[in-house]
Amino acid sequence: MSSALLDARQITRVHGTRTVLDHVDLHVGGDSRIALVGPNGAGKSTLLRILAGLEQPDGGTVRTHGTVGYLPQLASEAEADGARSVRATIMERIGVAPAARTLDLLTAALDEGQLEAIDAHAEAVVAWVTLGGADADARLETAAAEMGLDAALLDRPLATLSGGQAARAGLAALRTSRFDVVLLDEPTNHLDADGLGRLRALLHERAGGTVVVSHDRALLADVAGEVVALDARSGAATHHGGGWDSYERARAEDRARQFAAHEEALAKRAQLHAAADEARRRSAATTKRVARRPRDNDKHVAEWFGARADGVAKRAATVARRAERVEVPDKPWEERPLKLQLTTAERGGGAVVSLDGAVIERGDFVLGPLDLSLTHGERVLLAGPNGSGKSTLIGALAGTLPLAAGTRRLAPSAVVAVLGQARDRLAADARPLASAVRELTGLDETEARTALGAYGLGPDQAQRPAATLSPGERTRAELAVLARLRATCLLLDEPTNHLDVASLETLEAALADWPGALLVASHDLRLRAALQLTRELTL
Repeated sequence: MSSALLDARQITRVHGTRTVLDHVDLHVGGDSRIALVGPNGAGKSTLLRILAGLEQPDGGTVRTHGTVGYLPQLASEAEADGARSVRATIMERIGVAPAARTLDLLTAALDEGQLEAIDAHAEAVVAWVTLGGADADARLETAAAEMGLDAALLDRPLATLSGGQAARAGLAALRTSRFDVVLLDEPTNHLDADGLGRLRALLHERAGGTVVVSHDRALLADVAGEVVALDARSGAATHHGGGWDSYERARAEDRARQFAAHEEALAKRAQLHAAADEARRRSAATTKRVARRPRDNDKHVAEWFGARADGVAKRAATVARRAERVEVPDKPWEERPLKLQLTTAERGGGAVVSLDGAVIERGDFVLGPLDLSLTHGERVLLAGPNGSGKSTLIGALAGTLPLAAGTRRLAPSAVVAVLGQARDRLAADARPLASAVRELTGLDETEARTALGAYGLGPDQAQRPAATLSPGERTRAELAVLARLRATCLLLDEPTNHLDVASLETLEAALADWPGALLVASHDLRLRAALQLTRELTL
């Protein structure tokens, strides 16, 4: 595919003894909109970083015929360098700042009389202009306004932005960028409904190729024209030329065919084994009859019975060999999704948790006064745009944020469990993950490791410092803790962030059966539809 802007062939990546990517091909044309999907740990982010040239593969080649930009979540960059301003961070990620540094170095070389730098300097000028360096600041200001981000935030440290504001800044970066190919890693995390709409519009409008990793099924159904699925077990990739809905139908049909072929082969093998067993039984019965016959010295009769028994035995052996030669296709395999089995304490009557005249202050932001109560069995959607105070309200209900005024009441038997948007309960914990889970749940070491294993976190993750986990691993660990708290009330802040699609479906099923009080802040349209909400609270 010589017309591809990005042509990756036979990409292989090995981590320790595990082959994460095994001879993966990916071709991105000028109008490609590719969804890159797979379970947590399948290597999606690794592949994006290889495509962007940020990591080297252990095998294979990546050829580009244009500029390629990797745009992960700005919130993840805040963890690495939150002191840098939003503007500086965006200039780095859209390639303008690195191009400017290269140009400055080569300009200085020319000023010093290094004439051999002339060609490199000319190339650096072209690169800087191609990436939009000449008017990048002005375009960023415009893009920020278009994406609903206050321009004053551009010069603040990235770490001071909320998750929603950082997500909007990510949209502004996408809007400002001049890459021929963009690689987006979970762009929907922390975006409200308005932000999701702006993202979809951007992806439809932009010229150039796009590869997007996302758990947001509505987004994938809307924008993806092709699906590339990574297999976490084999490291291989499968390609589907249709959109997301077509891919899901084809995958379901393929799995049904594989199951049918597997069951049919097993049935055929069982039938042949049964026939062989019957032949052996008949052979044994014939042999017994010969043994019981009175000896009449008729050797022809004895030989006939003996030959008959031998023949039946040989047929039994032949049928048994045929049974063993039946090839049984493997059952369709998929990565084990998280097993979310929520336990609940004894239900109580009346309100589980309530706020009366509550006022919560976070810096310059003030929420309230508010009156709110959650009763057993209620299923409440907490809605509102980014910055409206959803996470603040969840913190107040959980008791982790103090009230500036008003009161919080908790029923005597109530247990409130919370999943925070930032997944920060473990983010700064330097202890091994299993140790952190033991303290949070009261489990012993074996029980903690078993609980983590049920959520796809094995011995390697259990012994690693909790702070070194990926966002997806932290989310699974938080859910493992949540499931062991025997709560009567769940407060979930964007619970679908960082989870793969199979895990999302498991989460939906578990929450649908949850009998206690539930308050969830989520912009995932399919999760909302699955929860059978009883009311909506909009801030």
